[in-house]
Amino acid sequence: MNFSTDRDLLAIEPAVFEDVPFAAQRRVSVADGVVSGITLSSASADFVSAQVDVGVVLLVSGVAYEVLTRIDANTLTISLPRAHTTDPGIPGGDGVALDVIVQTFSPQAELIHDGLLRLIGIDVDDPDSALDESAVISKSLMARLEALGTLEVVYSGAASLVGDNDTLLMKAGEYRRRFRQACTGATLSLDTDGDGVVDQRLTLGTIRFTRV
Repeated sequence: MNFSTDRDLLAIEPAVFEDVPFAAQRRVSVADGVVSGITLSSASADFVSAQVDVGVVLLVSGVAYEVLTRIDANTLTISLPRAHTTDPGIPGGDGVALDVIVQTFSPQAELIHDGLLRLIGIDVDDPDSALDESAVISKSLMARLEALGTLEVVYSGAASLVGDNDTLLMKAGEYRRRFRQACTGATLSLDTDGDGVVDQRLTLGTIRFTRV
């Protein structure tokens, strides 16, 4: 399971769902959305089968919202982007017959997720590995690293699809720089024996790859 959510991407890059929708995986597209306060409902959507849950981002008539909870297959509570996940939901205005689109970059995030785990010595493909991702205590730090790496992959991939595009190439380069800088200064806490206590601190900037 990824450390980050689409909401984390939105918090760092508010335009990503508008910049490169063609690079995302579309999960829901309906035109019967009804918003009342922070509640959104759609008779034609199936949010369960589409895996729309906490942290997913949706566009309601072009405006980005984050999902706070999934009430049932047709109903969500949503909010305009909040500063902190503990803040109350922020309504964006009521309406009916609204376009609702849910897109996700979770496949790209999964690539970064697996790469980060391997970087700290956790092999996701080895069932006999001594450690798995549950050993990572620094979840919020890993979520930020994963989000920055995902943004780099998203914008780089989008640029390759459309050809030379100064904006996409600039953003890809900027997130590449920020991802590497964040990794260099990151110190992670690991629980290697499952007792909930930090057993090891790992500074990513000190890790070096060797050819074998």
